[in-house]
Amino acid sequence: MRVASVHARQAPISAPPPPVLEVRGLTKRYGRRVVLRDLSLTLEPGQVLGLLGPNGAGKTTAICALLGLVRPDAGEVLILGNDARRAPQAALRHVGALVESPTFYPYLSGWENLAILARLRRVPERQIATSLDRVGLTQAAQQRVGTYSLGMRQRLAIAAAILHEPALLILDEPTNGLDPQGIVEVRELVRSLAASGQTILLCSHVLAEVQQTCSHVLILAHGEPVASGALADLLTGNRTFRLRTPERARLHTVLQQLSWVQVLEENGETVRLLIPPERQEAFSRLLVEHGVPVLELCREETTLEQFFLTMTEADTFASGEPRRRRSIWSRVRG
Repeated sequence: MRVASVHARQAPISAPPPPVLEVRGLTKRYGRRVVLRDLSLTLEPGQVLGLLGPNGAGKTTAICALLGLVRPDAGEVLILGNDARRAPQAALRHVGALVESPTFYPYLSGWENLAILARLRRVPERQIATSLDRVGLTQAAQQRVGTYSLGMRQRLAIAAAILHEPALLILDEPTNGLDPQGIVEVRELVRSLAASGQTILLCSHVLAEVQQTCSHVLILAHGEPVASGALADLLTGNRTFRLRTPERARLHTVLQQLSWVQVLEENGETVRLLIPPERQEAFSRLLVEHGVPVLELCREETTLEQFFLTMTEADTFASGEPRRRRSIWSRVRG
């Protein structure tokens, strides 16, 4: 009897989709000055990343490098797996951006302004209505842009940025110069886009807005990333403690042995400390072992603003030059 050999076909294993944005070791110099040093980040579909930092931290340079407006000295930018330097058209067609103040023809309607962009980008006309609806401007589509409020113009600019349905939306200070009503409008729009699955890179100085909008943050200081990760993890993991003890000298003896504890502030018997989450029990045990009397030891709730200030504060030399210091949180990743 002849027995037929049956081989089960194995389904091919498909590779996972690439991240929407992947940045590896991005560095930019102007002469001897390094304005961006070794920036790396990964942005997955649906994430909203807040890019934060003081003035001069390198945020604008980073955004310009992502958009191909500045050529980095080192590093890679990959958008859906496409190298933005070697294949800029293939990479940047997946990106929509709002950088600085938008400019439109004031004597044309919102629809007509988008129609011009749609023709230039070869985008189907039906996308105009979709974009206007997503930003809440359907009712004002036929009004001249010259009659729009600042908030409406900013929403129209975002409609222009998402007209071609990009995988990545970059927003640089989208609420800059807006009144409170305009800020609320843009904030709600960004949250709505994020809820619909839009991947967003948001650069803003309004930390309260970032905390309400972003799922992840990356903080730059002096051109270097000092903290990054999921916002909830960073704020939960940022253990700021308030300790009260009448024996400050004895406490300092203990602190001198602990490189992983950072003193934030001292005022009389009260000391504010930054302690890594995994070392909290060890710290309490050391206080007991060294006989440090504790009147109070409690954790402080942390806002994004407090966390940001902690991560970006710099010591200063007598010459006035900022001194870079490696934060104990600089390796936090989400």
